[in-house]
Amino acid sequence: MEVKEENKEEYEIHGDFSQDTISAKYDELCRNYEEVYNSVGWPDPVQCAEKAIENGFTGESHVLDMGCGTGLVVDYLKEKSGAETVNAIGIDASEGMLKKAKAKGLYSEIRNFLLCNPENFNTNHSDLLGKFDFVTASGLLAEGHATPDVFDEMIGALKVGGYAIFTSRIEYLEPLNYQKGMDERVESGEWEFVKKEAYEKYSKAKDCPLGRFKPVMSEVFVFRKL
Repeated sequence: MEVKEENKEEYEIHGDFSQDTISAKYDELCRNYEEVYNSVGWPDPVQCAEKAIENGFTGESHVLDMGCGTGLVVDYLKEKSGAETVNAIGIDASEGMLKKAKAKGLYSEIRNFLLCNPENFNTNHSDLLGKFDFVTASGLLAEGHATPDVFDEMIGALKVGGYAIFTSRIEYLEPLNYQKGMDERVESGEWEFVKKEAYEKYSKAKDCPLGRFKPVMSEVFVFRKL
């Protein structure tokens, strides 16, 4: 992996996230975000896009991209599906990241708020409820980023029969209660498990680990709202 000298400091500060500081943290990191993550091998956005396409995404589908960052999921949806446009709304806690996403012109709307607060989602963003064919979340299920409450927001935003597609490191599934949260919502009949698939992230950092960037196994999950 080739690391530009001017980017080394940025690799080191990608970490120590918390719900209280995540907005400011990503405002700080947004400048070279795509360059940094693409250089270490970050397949999460393309994994989400490919699974959406496998499950029927078309240019007519309505997509809610949670934790949308700079818009990579929608980038890949457009590229890999061949759709001329993507009907997508993006949500992110960072104004800096949303400015990057908005500049691409891929989203019909972007909203700046912190997820994992279903009461706020249901009250202040009620126009998003039951509206979407797909909810995507690339890299959102991570330490200091999201709690299992985000699953309720995903389910709420989906149409019946719509798909929630998201990624997580395998090492996060049990300690952060993500697996428990998924299973509980299967048992309650809110959604059904469709598929999961393992892959390696940060694979390009094998020979040059920096900060939190070192090869680690992750999974992409697909659930369908009942």
